[in-house]
Formats: sequence, structure tokens, C-alpha cells
Amino acid sequence: MAADLSALSEDECTLYNALPVDGSSRSNPSLRQYLHWNRNRYFLARDGLVDKGLVLRGRGRGGVVRRAQAETQGDTHLVAIMVEDGTPDVERIEAAITNELSLYPPMRDVIERDWAQEHRQDLLAVEITALGGGRPDGIWSRPDITTVEVRTFEYVPGKHLDVNTFEIKSPSAVNVQAVYEALAHRRAATRSYVLFYIPLNRAASLRDDVEDVAAVARAHGIGVVTAGDPYDYDTWEELEEARRVEPDPEKLNSFIGAQLSERTRSVISRRLR
Repeated sequence: MAADLSALSEDECTLYNALPVDGSSRSNPSLRQYLHWNRNRYFLARDGLVDKGLVLRGRGRGGVVRRAQAETQGDTHLVAIMVEDGTPDVERIEAAITNELSLYPPMRDVIERDWAQEHRQDLLAVEITALGGGRPDGIWSRPDITTVEVRTFEYVPGKHLDVNTFEIKSPSAVNVQAVYEALAHRRAATRSYVLFYIPLNRAASLRDDVEDVAAVARAHGIGVVTAGDPYDYDTWEELEEARRVEPDPEKLNSFIGAQLSERTRSVISRRLR
């Protein structure tokens, strides 16, 4: 039986899904390296999972953890693949990264750091929203990653809230359905993007599919971005720029209340005062 992750923080969800579903243990150092987290961030999430009874600690070099309840492995789980000494098996990780869920943590970090800098955004928050919350406006209404920014302008009065969404897709899901999912998100967002992981060795074979998606996205104002390496912004390319829209305030308010963390909601409230 799968654990209920709806009450967890974003980092707790990410760490929980990085643990093997069969209940086998992984060391704290290897998980920190895999997730690219510092010590404080890692142990805050780990201790939260331990306190909630979802993760058990064990003895081993650097300390080890495992899921409290093993599950049957399915396509929606991320498995951290390690060799016997507890270090990442790079080749097998690259083979497994086609799983969409495994793309969320590295792409979130790149969006927060490099994407924001390139697009001159001062982001209040970047959250993985695929793993929790409700669906306030029907099917496809929960994006994978959401960013929040409050902007001000020299000659335009007031504060302006930007909520941008990203629909993340693996190489096996390069099709126009991604555009319609992003369109569903934009009912409550200012910009929406489709972000495809396209490994460099598959770029040629997927070129026609990407071009077909880009053409449909262009007609609807949806942004399209490809990433040759989820961890490296130098391999990302923005094929279509997302068109900014003003969503219905009620839908935007409902989205923020249902999808974003309490901390982010509090920050938004303070910044808009």
C-alpha cells in the first residue's frame, strides 16, 4: 500500500520518493549526493519523515535510512540506484532518469538557480507541486513545478503576482498532450511551460516530435523548453516563449491555496501587503 504523501513538505516528498520502494536501506551521504542537497536541507526533511513514522533510521557508515513500509514498485516512484559501497551508480541512474518523477528535483533546482537568473526573475518560491495538494479545477490542473514572483515596476503602480507552471515530460512522452496539460494549468497561472528531457543521444530521433509539439504550443501561447541534461542549464533550450496572461483572480487564489505550501502562501501574503 502506498504511503499518503499529501501532508508532507516538498522536500519530505522528494526524499521519500528517493528511497527504494522495496524497503532496502540507503546511506545519508549517498542520498544527499544524489539529491544535491546540503546537510541542513537533507536532515530537516529526513527528521520530518522519521517523526511522521514513514522512514526508519539504521546503523551504517554515515547513518542509513529506509522506508518504514515496503511497497510494490510502480512507475511513479523514484529509486535511488547505488552500488555496493553506497555511492551513486551513474550509468544506471542515467538509464532510470527517463522516469518523470526523477526529473523533478534536478529541474526544480536548475529553475530556481539558472533559469531565474537568465530570465531576471526574483523568485519567492519554486515548488514541486506534482506530489501533493488537490486538483482544484479538474483533470490536469496540478502542474509538476510552480514558481512564484511578485514584481513591481517604475512607472506602473501596484504589485504584480506571477505564478508560472512547468509540465515535466520524459523522452517517452514527447507529444501534444503535454501542451493541453499546460493549457489546463494556465487557467490559474500567468505563464505555462512544457519542459522535455531530451537526452543528447536521442535529440535527432525526437526532433520531428518536438517540432510538432512546438507548433501546437506556439498557437496557444505555451512555452516549450528542452533539456539535454536535467542538471545542466547549458543544455537547456527555450524553443517557444510562454505568453503571459492574467488568470481569473478566483482561480489563481484557489490554486495558491490548494497547491502551494503554507510557507509560500505566507510569503506571498506578506509581499502583497
